Formats: sequence, structure tokens, C-alpha cells
Amino acid sequence: MEAAPDLLTAARERFATRDYRGAVLLLDSAIRSGQGYADAHHLLGMCYALTEQPEQALKSFDAAVRLNPRYVEAHLNRAIILSDLGRGTEAKQGMEQALALGAPDATGFPSMVADRLANMHADLGRAYREAGSFTKAVEHLEEALALRPGFADLRLELARTRIEAGNPALAEAELDAVLAKQPHWHDAMLLRGLAAYLSGNLEQAKIVWDRASEQNPDEPRLESYRSMLARQSRDKN
Repeated sequence: MEAAPDLLTAARERFATRDYRGAVLLLDSAIRSGQGYADAHHLLGMCYALTEQPEQALKSFDAAVRLNPRYVEAHLNRAIILSDLGRGTEAKQGMEQALALGAPDATGFPSMVADRLANMHADLGRAYREAGSFTKAVEHLEEALALRPGFADLRLELARTRIEAGNPALAEAELDAVLAKQPHWHDAMLLRGLAAYLSGNLEQAKIVWDRASEQNPDEPRLESYRSMLARQSRDKN
């Protein structure tokens, strides 16, 4: 598999230059291409907030905290948007949750610090993956998950990296853990089917991809995956 384009880095660069609309286009593309990580949704929310689109910003912050419930910055920014929308009670609850998450946790760091360290390890992991150094990429993603084992987007990233490194069987375990908590996460379902396919379990791949098709029948990747299954089945017969 080829690595996905580095759309997130390009989006961060646009954000840094205050080209928020350009960043939105890149982030939308990144999320559609399977890079729908919590930090991508959070950055998208920031872009919408800074271009005075609070309803869209709230949707993006909601997506970020849904993926990473301990994402303190996303909770804080979500609370600010709720306050701007006049939803004071919800804003207060969100701020209280963010403050509670900011206390030291099992890592020994304040939650916001541990979140940032986890995301820094994840960024390094992505950089090594894009450079083709999968061993280093896996090491950093495992470090990130050691700090934040509940961050489903990091586990998905680790699974993707294991597949690209030629270890689909190890990826299957990571994806099963993700889908156990978020059974309808479309990108995880597609990747789980791919891991099964590459491990030689065509029946399992078909089951997962059929389930993904029921959820999103217009997903363009599924047509390619069905072609792969059909070709592999013909070769076996």
C-alpha cells in the first residue's frame, strides 16, 4: 500500500498562515481519505470557529471528543463554542469536564500534557511511516498508546502502519480492539477487511466489507475491494 498524502501536515501549515479556508479543504480531503483522526477534527473545528461558523465548529469538536474522550483541548474549545451559541449550561458542563481531565492521571502527567505527548509520538510515528521506516513508526505509535490506550484514532493509525509494514495479522488485533468499542467506524471496518484479506482470510474480509457496504453503499473503495476478492477467489479455483 502507498502511504496517504500528507494532507494533515499541509493543513497545519495553512492554519499557521491563517489560511483557514484552505486548511478546511485539506482537512476535509484528509478525513475522507481515512485520516479522520481526533486532531484532524479538532483542527477543522478551530478553522470553522475562526471563520465564524460555530455550528460547523461544534460538529467537528464533537467528532474529536467522540474519538478521544480525554481530548482536553477539544473539550475546552467545544465549551467556548457552546457558550458563544448561548448554551450556557452545556458550556459549563464541558468546561468542568475539561478541568477534571486536566488533573494528573495514571501517567503521572496532567491530562493535557499526556495528550500532547501522545500526539507528538503519533506525529513522529506518521513521519517515520511516510519515510518508510515502519519499525520506528510502530515504536512511536506504541509509545503514544502507552500514554493514551483509549485513543481509538491512534490504534487505527498503528493498525494501518502494521499493514503497510507487512504485518496484517498484528493489525487485526488492533482493529478488533477499535471495533469492539466503535463497531460502526467505517474506516476501521474497511481496514479490518483489508487486514483479513492480506492475511488470506477471504471469508472474513467479505463479511466485514459487506457490513461496511450496508452502512455506506456509496463508498468507492468497496468496489476495488470486491474486485480484489473476486480475482483472488478465481485464482484459488
